[in-house]
Amino acid sequence: MIRKAFFWTHLVIGILTGIVVVLLCLTGAILAFEKQTVDWAERDSRALPPAGVTTLLSPDVLIANARQVEKDKAVNVEWPADPRMPVRIRYASQPFVMINGWSGEVLGRGAASLRAFFRWITQLHVGLVGMVAGYWIVDVSNACFVFLMVSGLYLWWPRHWRWKALRSSLVMRFDVGGKARDWNWHNVLGFWFLLPLLIIAASGLVLSFKPVDQWWRSFASHHLLAAAQPAAPAAAAGPAINRPVVWNDLMTIAKQQFPGWHAIIFTNPKPIDQQRTVGLIVNLGLPAERTKSHTLVLETASGRIVKASGWANDEQGNRARALARCGHTGEILGFWGQALALLACLAGLVLVYTGCALSWRRFFRARKPIPKPATS
Repeated sequence: MIRKAFFWTHLVIGILTGIVVVLLCLTGAILAFEKQTVDWAERDSRALPPAGVTTLLSPDVLIANARQVEKDKAVNVEWPADPRMPVRIRYASQPFVMINGWSGEVLGRGAASLRAFFRWITQLHVGLVGMVAGYWIVDVSNACFVFLMVSGLYLWWPRHWRWKALRSSLVMRFDVGGKARDWNWHNVLGFWFLLPLLIIAASGLVLSFKPVDQWWRSFASHHLLAAAQPAAPAAAAGPAINRPVVWNDLMTIAKQQFPGWHAIIFTNPKPIDQQRTVGLIVNLGLPAERTKSHTLVLETASGRIVKASGWANDEQGNRARALARCGHTGEILGFWGQALALLACLAGLVLVYTGCALSWRRFFRARKPIPKPATS
């Protein structure tokens, strides 16, 4: 009786939320490698230093040059570790300007159309692009998807653990069609992608529902994360600088502290002579890999490191939120995590299709014609 109740609830919720789940899986698959796709599209924006130039221009000079194409307020300036790649200046109204960090040559807006496409896909993913009650529909559908995963495992669980019975639920079959194929693929993909799909959907609830977010912060802080460590003492910044500090001095100090840096981001891009300290974010991995992100606060007069902090020093609630964010995109495991998230989204599409196909056959299966009685 309980199994039957789970089956019908699973079936009805799957039908009602199928279209939204398809959108979530499809848009999630498109967004899986957004950063790498944009970098690939902007691969021709080379920014090699001119002959004889060995120092980078300061952010205020770069922003001033970028005003040729964008006059909005700059939010941050990002220097990639690859010297061939341009500096990216991000603005409050979302667009980027690409600029040669060595010469100050404005290289344009990069893959502006592609970035706009990904922003639209993101809006579709989180709120159905401004549709009335779109955010609510997505959140409820996501919660239903979590239930579908859990109830699906209950329905998958075999009553008798025999290999002959398990094989059809663990191994994909390509030699059958119709109902047998749909049943096999639904069960096999549902089992092997249960954990990644459950992590993606559950972390989505953390990101969208405030009560779930608060519960997750509390749970993770008490059971999963170690207590935040006091910020490490500021490391020595090398020999004292006996001359006015310039921007390249601060960049050099940051690079010395983190030799394996991937990108350095200046979060408050104002002239350094107008600030007592400057804050830099140093990424050792992908932008969303919070565990590989560090913050440096440097004194502009001396170049002394005032504060150095990273993952271990951040507040537990913030780390819990970051885990949910990186778990949702797969970036918590880097490239291979993103690949797994992509495959899980594709598997989700197949699960919806096969589930709906099985439901269609259940309700609208063809009836065999009743043979007419033979006449003498």
